[in-house]
Amino acid sequence: MKGFNTKTISYVVMVGLLSILLTACGGNNTANQQATDTPVTTSETSATATDEPAVQETEVAAREAFVVTDQVGNTVNIPGTVQKVYAPGLEDYLVTLGVTPVAQWSTGERPQQYLQDTLSGVKEISFANGVPSPESVVDLEPELIIFPTAFYAQNGVYENYSQIAPTYVFKNALGNVVEATETIAKLLGLEDKATEAIAAYDTKLEATKAQLASVSAGKKAIYINANARAIFLVGNFHYGGYVLSELGFAQSALVEGEMSADISLEMLSDLDADYIFINDNDGLGDAFLADIKASPLWKALPAVQAGKVFEVDGDHWRSSGLIAYQKTMDDIVAFLLP
Repeated sequence: MKGFNTKTISYVVMVGLLSILLTACGGNNTANQQATDTPVTTSETSATATDEPAVQETEVAAREAFVVTDQVGNTVNIPGTVQKVYAPGLEDYLVTLGVTPVAQWSTGERPQQYLQDTLSGVKEISFANGVPSPESVVDLEPELIIFPTAFYAQNGVYENYSQIAPTYVFKNALGNVVEATETIAKLLGLEDKATEAIAAYDTKLEATKAQLASVSAGKKAIYINANARAIFLVGNFHYGGYVLSELGFAQSALVEGEMSADISLEMLSDLDADYIFINDNDGLGDAFLADIKASPLWKALPAVQAGKVFEVDGDHWRSSGLIAYQKTMDDIVAFLLP
């Protein structure tokens, strides 16, 4: 733990890739470029998983192809009707819109568990060693590829993938999940689905915020993500840290204005939070957490002494999207208002 004395901005890829995505994340709240104003109508059907890679099951009325500039300046020709989408790391957004991707992101050992009631059986593509080769995607025959961050498209990746299918790149889809949901909906012609999903999310957010008002007023909360590389304090730009902020909790000065910060034994006494939520990344943070919890500085923290430290479970805490954030809200209520 002695090597983590310097506060750093860390990028995380969701879950096991989460280290990569955090690397990519920046506090980007820039409004997404509008894809099209073409009106569309939708006819909803339920999305179900099969043993074979599934495809979009929300029916979309035919529309004209159009051209859009993505968030990093690429000109992208969007097909009129998109049936096959490959959007690694954005599965939450697709499921929200009633879309099943042709393949789903995986740590190499497992995909995002909180989405498996919908995506079970969908082909997994491992990001354990970084962005997979284009060859691993060609056979999926995607009609549109969407990358969640500019980091994914570096070092010739965009050039190679865009030869397979039109490829749209976000600067950082994790920075503002509502805007990202709207943008993806425009690309797919599913604006009505997005409007419905966002309205439901906003309603739940306001209700949960009111429900927690008595315990959040004037209080600070911090979300700690532990993995094999370090223990990160997560800021309020994404993941569980974003949800805590949206629910009215202030954040620790250690991570204020930052995407994330490493925590070391020496920094523990500065951890100013009334509530601490710890997510051990599939057990990868066991060694680090053991050192932290054995420290007298940890044991002296007011939150620890007051019994306000909560061990949270589930990769939705370290994921981004309307589904993940609503599940995280439910957890927070269960912990603080048992």
